Amino acid sequence: MHENQPESVHSTHTRRAAGRWPALAGVLAMVAAAAVVAPAAADTTLPPCPQSNPVITPTGTSPLVDCSLHSGDLDFAVEYWSVPELPRPRAVKVTVTDPTGAVVQTIDELLEPSTPGGVGLQDVDGDGRDELIIPISQNLLNGANANTRFAVWRAHGDSRHYERTQMVGQAAYPSGDGYLVTNGGGPASRDLTFYLPTGAGYTLVVVLTIEVLEADPATHRVLTVNCRAHQEDGLHAIDMGIRQAEDYFCNSPAAKAIWPDAERVQIKRWGVFGN
Repeated sequence: MHENQPESVHSTHTRRAAGRWPALAGVLAMVAAAAVVAPAAADTTLPPCPQSNPVITPTGTSPLVDCSLHSGDLDFAVEYWSVPELPRPRAVKVTVTDPTGAVVQTIDELLEPSTPGGVGLQDVDGDGRDELIIPISQNLLNGANANTRFAVWRAHGDSRHYERTQMVGQAAYPSGDGYLVTNGGGPASRDLTFYLPTGAGYTLVVVLTIEVLEADPATHRVLTVNCRAHQEDGLHAIDMGIRQAEDYFCNSPAAKAIWPDAERVQIKRWGVFGN
């Protein structure tokens, strides 16, 4: 673990408690200093990462240690950065190199103390190529249900350039019909967010909320659920309206896998104009 900062840090969380600002300011100040002295080449002496799969589950953890990952013909040197005032690493730098050792991309992320695990590689959209997953923080949603905020860096096709999309959930996997879906929420309500893989990373298409309406009090078996669509700003990317999208995605393989034996009950009644 290093006491200097990487060349630049991609910040996705700009609000902190007042008492944290001095320490965070120290991290950011060291970014500028590192930009002058940081070497262009990746550290080739790093050991393999102890765990290659990323951890975004509610209870899983993995170590945040300097290490290396490999996918295809690319190597990923993972280095964490901190300052003495902070108990855990507050940034990570990933240097991507090709077979000749040339740096093709440098990826930086700010981290929060609640991050559950280290950087990992996983093909979360089913295209046959690993995405770089960086857990950023873990927060409680819908009560005491831990959900992870994480960055997914994706390279399209044969490109060596990775594009960033931030997501939240407890799992990420292929939807079964061409999308990446993140699954989050709590035990009685699940939020499925569908992303369309593109040349610029991912486009958020729609969010489904599948909610338990009735459960057997003796066995806790879920009897009826409701599915509704919202946050539909990306539907233009697939040329669907909200009514069509709700019908399609609520009947998708990913949605039907949530409480598959429960009866689906429609509560929302569409008006003449689909509202």
